[in-house]
Amino acid sequence: MPVALLIAALVQAEAAPVCGLSDADRAVYMTQSYDLFDQTHGVGWRELGETGECHALAGDLIADYLLYSHTSLEAYNVRVLRFHAGQMFAFAGETGRALAFFQASYGEPYEAGNRLDWNSYVDATIAFLQQDRTALEAARGRLLEQPAFENGAIPNLNVADGFLACYDQGYRTAYSSECMSDGQAH
Repeated sequence: MPVALLIAALVQAEAAPVCGLSDADRAVYMTQSYDLFDQTHGVGWRELGETGECHALAGDLIADYLLYSHTSLEAYNVRVLRFHAGQMFAFAGETGRALAFFQASYGEPYEAGNRLDWNSYVDATIAFLQQDRTALEAARGRLLEQPAFENGAIPNLNVADGFLACYDQGYRTAYSSECMSDGQAH
């Protein structure tokens, strides 16, 4: 094999993502607390999902965690985990699986004055994946009705704006800081 081809093959092999998980590692994840597994960057499913290439494996891990821990989780935690699984599958380009998890992540109906209109955020995400611009714009409008945070930001409005700004570019791109109105992916 010519040296140039050998070097190219080695570089490509080093750059290839390693998306595997042993049974022992999976068992450790299943014993983590919700906060550690879901809410801590660089730990839990995020250890895989934040690498940029192991999204489907991270989604599968979240789905397993939901099955393993379902009796000890609060309803809100289950919704958030389902949503995060949906995100991981959307990042992986597995739209059907993503939609199933997003659709299972709805919460209680929003009441005016509440801090967060979670369902409109879910609606915006589903509308984007289904390429339903009218529904996406309607969900964005409902997000505008939420009270702003202390810093003036309206919860999840930047995500809906990213979906609209990069409407035809896929979830991974539309959810990126380049597309969001505040320049920050959440």
